[in-house]
Amino acid sequence: MSAVLLSLVKQRLSAAAEDVFVLFERAISEYEEELSRSRQELERHRKLLSEALQPQLQVHRADVQQLLVKEEVPPEQQEWSSSLDKEDPEPPPHIKEEQEGGRAASRAGGG
Repeated sequence: MSAVLLSLVKQRLSAAAEDVFVLFERAISEYEEELSRSRQELERHRKLLSEALQPQLQVHRADVQQLLVKEEVPPEQQEWSSSLDKEDPEPPPHIKEEQEGGRAASRAGGG
């Protein structure tokens, strides 16, 4: 009878070992799936962060591009805009002559 009991114990231990092994494999599989989901979520968060920071960089690039475009103004516009930058620009010669002529006429007539 002891041989039958020994055989029964071996069978039960083998079955228990197989159950433990199956449970161990399931646990590893679940951990691998969880790790994969965590990596995917991490990548999604990185993309969201990148997208959140990217508009600031694009605005900066747009500002730089606007500056470059402003530097490429045609010469006619450059002269006009540079004359606006002066504090007290002189009027063009033909307007200056007319103003002086008008002053001379008003002095002669009124003075």
